[in-house]
Amino acid sequence: IGISEYTLILWPVAEADAAECYGECDVEAYEIRVQEDLPNSHFAEILEHEINHGCWKAAKLRSRASEETVINRMTPILTAARRDNPEIYAWIDQAIAQKA
Repeated sequence: IGISEYTLILWPVAEADAAECYGECDVEAYEIRVQEDLPNSHFAEILEHEINHGCWKAAKLRSRASEETVINRMTPILTAARRDNPEIYAWIDQAIAQKA
């Protein structure tokens, strides 16, 4: 995310339950944790949500209250756009890879 490399951690259910969430992004340790037993579609949305937190940090956006509001509202929309337009996102992925 940005110039930082994050590690994806499959989060044990007991630990996620103790934290009272399905996922979290630790922008200091560069780790994203997602509860390991979620159905694929839910796992994908939680992962996208946590990636968006990393993007927020990489963009150096400030307001913590705004962060959760914006990410909660945008993640389902962005996830649905990706799901509903696989050809477009495949093209974008290919175009980005060519620029690398």
